Amino acid sequence: MDNKVAVARCHEIQLAVRDKEVSRFESITEVGMAVQLALHIRGLPLVDYEMLKLVASTMLGVPRLAVDRIVELLAEIEFVRVQREGRRIKSVLPVVPYFEKMYEGIGEYFENTAAPDEFELLTLEIVDRLASAPQNADSLANKLGADRKAFDSSVEIGTKGNFLLSRRARSKTVLLNPSYFSENADIFVDHVAKCGAKGVERTLQLIQSAQGWPLSLIERTGEIGSRKVTVDDIALLKRLAQEGAVKPPRITTSHAGDSLFIFTPTPSFGKLTPFRREVYERALAIVSAVRLGQLLPNRYRIRSPGAVLYKLKQELCLSPTTDYAEQYRNLVDYRIAQLVSVTGGYKQLRIIDTPENREALQIAYDLVQGNEPPDLTVDKEAHKAMTGSQEYVESLISSRLLREKETVTLSDEKRFEYEQLLLEGV
Repeated sequence: MDNKVAVARCHEIQLAVRDKEVSRFESITEVGMAVQLALHIRGLPLVDYEMLKLVASTMLGVPRLAVDRIVELLAEIEFVRVQREGRRIKSVLPVVPYFEKMYEGIGEYFENTAAPDEFELLTLEIVDRLASAPQNADSLANKLGADRKAFDSSVEIGTKGNFLLSRRARSKTVLLNPSYFSENADIFVDHVAKCGAKGVERTLQLIQSAQGWPLSLIERTGEIGSRKVTVDDIALLKRLAQEGAVKPPRITTSHAGDSLFIFTPTPSFGKLTPFRREVYERALAIVSAVRLGQLLPNRYRIRSPGAVLYKLKQELCLSPTTDYAEQYRNLVDYRIAQLVSVTGGYKQLRIIDTPENREALQIAYDLVQGNEPPDLTVDKEAHKAMTGSQEYVESLISSRLLREKETVTLSDEKRFEYEQLLLEGV
């Protein structure tokens, strides 16, 4: 597995486990906490260390006693500069790089220093395989060539730690990665049990390459983009649209009727705060409106969705026209934009200039361009709190429920089996 991918999976696991302590993990926990802290201090000025420690331990799931170790890790890979008074850390200057370079830096540490054991590597491999699609447990164990006792132990810890889901359907056990598939778990489980994991994985890959494609167009042409889809693919998409917990965006117009727009499940969607969830839903509404103009146009077809979204990002408006009032009505309802009447019966789409709408536009642009959207798991309140006043931080902390620390361990039977496995040298 690529080190950058492994680091991302460590972060996913740590987000799920959060304040629970997993007795079998060391490297996964350490690296996951490092990513979590790095994401939340990136771009900040000099941060008082006591404030950083308070926010990290109360809002980011990094135990207070572990903060020193994680900050020293980030200093070792030159992601922070530490100012000390004697041996005591006084303040921290973040110099965390953006995008892939952050994961590359922590990935080098993961490979050269963290030294994950075989059990942790197996767990990361399971989580990574399940990020693409849910899988039949027996089939996945065979594909990995893993000892079944070790595999079952990893799954048990995963389900107790909330980074794996296990469901029964059609007399089969199906495993899911809840960071990607928690919202529509039962639909995915049933489809995998019936048709196999490859079909689900293929369908999601097709959607990934054409985010926001209209379901009616997929049904009519039998294609997503220019790639053929099967009857089973369409059946899965229709079930997700009709029965899924997260409904796809819908636009109703006089020329195209009622249109649903299909997107892949969002990483960590179930873990988003209400604020972050709303920003992402706004991004989906923006993409859907632009896809309508591209694929189900009224009079004037959008030839380049990316160019339209880039113009909206840069100028926060489109040229006036008589054609797009219905197309962008949802953006008005979501408080993303206004349709302003100008001369000659024309209307102009103008984005309401707020940080939330600018972020939604960036996410929409990334989705259409096939890029990874910004990390939606970043807690903006925690990020802001790092440089806030003591009173501000304490008010945030008091408004959140404190979690009771819990330890995740194997059952007595599984622990005995795993200990025997280690003694046998497997």
